[in-house]
Amino acid sequence: MVSVLKLMFTAGLVVALTLIVIELIVSKIKGKRVYTLADTLTNLSSGMIERSFDVFCAVGFFFLFNYIYQMVPWKIPANPLTWFIALLVTDFLAYWHHRLSHEINFLWAAHIVHHQSEELNVTTVFRVSFFAVLNRALFFVWMPLMGFDPITIATTIMFLGIYQFLTHYRFVGKLGFLEKFMTTPSHHRVHHSRNEKYLDKNYAHIFIFWDKLLGTFKEEEEEPDYGITSGFESSNPFKAQFSYWKNLFTRAKKTKNLKNKVKVFVKDPTYTPEDSPHLPHEYKTDEKGNRIRYRNLFSLEESAYILLSVLTTFSFFFLLTKLIVPKPEGADISIEQATRYVEEAYEFLLQPFVLIFVGLILLSIYIHGLYMDRNKNAFLFELVRYASILIVVPMVLRHMAEMDKFNLTLTDVEAITNGVFAFVLVMFLWLVKIKVLNKSVVKKHKIA
Repeated sequence: MVSVLKLMFTAGLVVALTLIVIELIVSKIKGKRVYTLADTLTNLSSGMIERSFDVFCAVGFFFLFNYIYQMVPWKIPANPLTWFIALLVTDFLAYWHHRLSHEINFLWAAHIVHHQSEELNVTTVFRVSFFAVLNRALFFVWMPLMGFDPITIATTIMFLGIYQFLTHYRFVGKLGFLEKFMTTPSHHRVHHSRNEKYLDKNYAHIFIFWDKLLGTFKEEEEEPDYGITSGFESSNPFKAQFSYWKNLFTRAKKTKNLKNKVKVFVKDPTYTPEDSPHLPHEYKTDEKGNRIRYRNLFSLEESAYILLSVLTTFSFFFLLTKLIVPKPEGADISIEQATRYVEEAYEFLLQPFVLIFVGLILLSIYIHGLYMDRNKNAFLFELVRYASILIVVPMVLRHMAEMDKFNLTLTDVEAITNGVFAFVLVMFLWLVKIKVLNKSVVKKHKIA
């Protein structure tokens, strides 16, 4: 099973990177900007947060799905026909998860993250909430109950995920006869719209006929405006994750009626109690009252600093994925095998050095967000991040040297640690130049 999933994971990355490069080139040729650094990094960092939590949750869900599959008396044989049937089932369940995530407030609080950006491009696929890790899996639990084996479930879900890179690609028009039954970029642009006529339409991930059958389809008439109706003006991935939850709890706290407090969470996003009005919108307007598009832009030097900082955190996340205990292979895994895997996986994942390393990744993402939001204490938080790197990374490397699957010696650890110290020193001096020296030069010019 693992080899198949790794192959699909690699294919997904290749598809994503290829489409991103093509999208960047086409946007340059057309003179139409669809990427900004802050938005792209917010998208990718949101994905890192979600995947960091999924490292822990996936183990439990693997056991749950396999346990259910082993317990049900019926089994669907694995072959190309049943795999396609499973794909239809996966897409149908995903349709309802997606639709209810727009119609029930506590689900919308998780899904809204994916819609906050006023850009639409391939990296938007990665902009998801870690809360969705939990509620999404509960929709797919029906598949092992039906008798689909874990590898069929995993591969159809991964295929659905890879397909999303295609539907989020910006520079594709109508696709002829495919528009009749497949979800296309045109259909999905409608879904990401904040325009009134396009709201809450086109939920299907792969097959658009679900929307056509269930009355939620809308044809694209012109390219829409993207984002959410209330606006979201931040590049902090953690603020993105929690902003609507804060909105819900604020309104629930304000209303006096207990029944209304519950309704705030279970009704649709348009609902709010009479004594607890919707919170003010975040977006800004010009002198004519027109909404101003949110774009968080930086100088070339500061963009380079931010990009290298976030890539450093990506490298930590990549290292984390290499530490994970691999799942047992095969489509028919016994409950005993799955139990041993779960015990072994959680025994490893709950070690202090792993938890601290995950904490470093999440802390770094939070601090990147503060920096991109131009928080007044960003400089001090950057110092905290660098100090954390110098403490945590050598510790993780020492533990890796003790593990059989890594060919790391203590000499290697010492050499890499020295490299990390040198890198941090260079980044710190660069930070000082940007935040202290450059500002001093600007201030002198203003005085002059």
